[in-house]
Amino acid sequence: MRTIALVNQKGGCGKTTTAVNLASCIADSGKRVLLLDCDPQSHASIGLGIDTDELERSTYDVLMDPVVQIRDVVHTVTDRLDVAPSSVILSAVEQQLSGQPDRENRLRRKIAAASDDYDYVFIDCPPSVGLLTFNALVACDEAFVVLEPSYFSLHGALKIVETIGLVRDQLGMRKRTKVVLTMFDRRTRFAKEFLREAQTRFGREMFDTVIRHTVRFREAANWGVSISHYAKSCGGARDYKDLSREVIADEERLAAGEFEPVVEVQDVGLEPGMDEWILSQPGPHFVEGGVLFSLVAPEANDVELVGTFNDWKREDGVRLTRSDNGVWHTTVDIGPGRHLYKFVIDGIWVPDPANENRAAPNEDCIVEVYRRD
Repeated sequence: MRTIALVNQKGGCGKTTTAVNLASCIADSGKRVLLLDCDPQSHASIGLGIDTDELERSTYDVLMDPVVQIRDVVHTVTDRLDVAPSSVILSAVEQQLSGQPDRENRLRRKIAAASDDYDYVFIDCPPSVGLLTFNALVACDEAFVVLEPSYFSLHGALKIVETIGLVRDQLGMRKRTKVVLTMFDRRTRFAKEFLREAQTRFGREMFDTVIRHTVRFREAANWGVSISHYAKSCGGARDYKDLSREVIADEERLAAGEFEPVVEVQDVGLEPGMDEWILSQPGPHFVEGGVLFSLVAPEANDVELVGTFNDWKREDGVRLTRSDNGVWHTTVDIGPGRHLYKFVIDGIWVPDPANENRAAPNEDCIVEVYRRD
């Protein structure tokens, strides 16, 4: 079972629209899908025709009552799509669970108990990073960051990616992150420029599919159905179908373990005087234990290394260590061959400025490792 949280700190970015329509498209493909509404606004529930004013139980009960399981609250929308609806009382969870032990694991345990019932669980999160979103991030294996063409949305996306990294590091849980761009209007220059910037910032973490803006989404929500059941021939419906194909196509790669870390990181410091040597001779170097990657970036707050050796996935990326003089460094044991790589500096993907061996100008850098006898 794949558990996927849909997140962004900013509201109005198409997160709930994506939760509803992606879940519906994947259910239409033959998968068993649960859409779990963790937003007190209940828009995902309303968008699939559920009257939230008449609910006897909701995700509030799933989180608050140890006896209530997900199967006790679900509403069946289609043969293969269930919804665990939300209600406004869910907004009281954070206050009621304040100070309670293990409160961040409540949703994870309930979803685990339903693992035999579904192939996919999508969690629609509120536009904030509170206890509800944190429960979803702990419970999920993957987080889809939903982004619309605005810099407020981009700021929220970068912050939520940072939060996911904290969950991964502090709790020792692997989280695969992907970004999907919605509300795209290809007629405007701003949208096109924003798409290029988002692709630069998120790189291979972005889905290829871009969701176009259409008034049909609002019309479908008004009728309480997904876009594919309301206007399946419109551009937005086709986009979500394409996105669902991308998501399903990842199943084989996940099953094959392609998203597992494939490099060994040597967590060691620099020898005395080594950082000064790096300043005079920047770029990758062969050292005992592997390849030493370094970057001079005194203003940076966080630097990661991604490349073909970790399938370009930031969740499997290597965090660099900072020296006092602003030199970031790490040593990675990678096998013989031709490897491409980039740095991720505070969320922005950039080539190594000290490595002129590039696949193309301003593109991936190359490091060639020869067999060591």
